[in-house]
Order: sequence, then structure tokens, then C-alpha cells
Amino acid sequence: MSDTSSRCQKRPSCPAAEKLRAWIAAGAQKPLTLTADDFAGRELSLTALLLSDGSLSERLAHRWRSFCSYMGMFTPFSGWKIFWYRRAGVSIGKNVYIAPGVVLDLLLPELITLEDDSVVGLGAMITNHFFAPGQVIVGRAGVGQRGVVGARAILCMARVGKEAMLGANSSTIRSIPDGHAGISNPLIIRPLNPTYANDPTAVEGNPDDQ
Repeated sequence: MSDTSSRCQKRPSCPAAEKLRAWIAAGAQKPLTLTADDFAGRELSLTALLLSDGSLSERLAHRWRSFCSYMGMFTPFSGWKIFWYRRAGVSIGKNVYIAPGVVLDLLLPELITLEDDSVVGLGAMITNHFFAPGQVIVGRAGVGQRGVVGARAILCMARVGKEAMLGANSSTIRSIPDGHAGISNPLIIRPLNPTYANDPTAVEGNPDDQ
């Protein structure tokens, strides 16, 4: 009887799970850094954390979102992708186009936003987490109204602004201001629209992306 009771006891939650849960509940406005110490001796894996921590309903909800994300990744047509990604938790506006081969974050898709008339090009990836030595960093990602993510581009924990674009084969962890284009690796940001030409947040070369 005691053996059965011990097997049925809920696994203690680790600090990383508590921090992640509180961060999402608070709106997930700024990136969250989880260190190896936060995982309290467990493997440094966001997937394992989401699958093993929390209530049964939370763990089942994560599995459902991941399943929907996989369906969205492998279906060939934009309408089908939108159908599945919305059910995964991605916020998708009107007249959005998602090309074949696009991958939206499989672990925390609810932190991604695609606004009205945005385009995500062939084979592009939008993710809201990455691993660094001894830590996991999580943040929001998205594309603004009429924004474009080019073919095979990687947008990580950043936002492509309104009427802005991330060029094909480019990658960034820094947001692109409204009306600007981010191209090349390391990223170079230049205005697309003269209205935005004097934006002080835009620079021709971002040290953060080098």
C-alpha cells in the first residue's frame, strides 16, 4: 500500500516550472532566462519541463498544443496551417499567409502573434526560445501588420514590425522596427519606407546579431 501511495504522489515542481508559469501568467512581456540551477538537477530541457510539471490538465494542454503545432508544420496549405496553428494557441489575424515548410515554435506556440495581412515565407522558422550554455531563454515572437518573414529566415524571440520584413535566409534575435527591412547575416537594418527613415531605433548593423 505504501509503495502504491509513493508512486501516486505528485512529482515536486522545480523552480524553472514555477518561474515559467508565473512569467506567462504575468503576460510574458520581457524575455525570461532559466538557468541550470532553476532546473534543480533535472535535464536542461524545456520539453521535459512542460511534459512533467504542472497539473494533469496543464500537461494534457501542452500535449494538445504540440500536436496541433506538428499538424500545422506538416500540412501543405496555408488555410490548413492557420487552422491547426490557431488551435495550438498562435494568435493569427486576418488574411495571413503561411507558406509550405514553415515551422512555428512547437513548445510554446501561444507566445507567437501573426497580425493581419502578414506573410511567412517558404521554410521560415519563428521560435520563441533558444538554448545557451547552462540556460534556456524564452520570449515572445511575432510579425506585425503587413509584415513579411522571407523564405528560410529565422525569427527568434523578436518581432518584425508593421510593414517591415526579415529578408530571405536572414536570422535575428533583435526586433525589426516598423517600415524597415532586416537583411543578411549579421543583420543589417535599413528603412523601406521614407516615413520611417529617421527612426532612431534602426541601425545599419546590429551587434546583438553578430
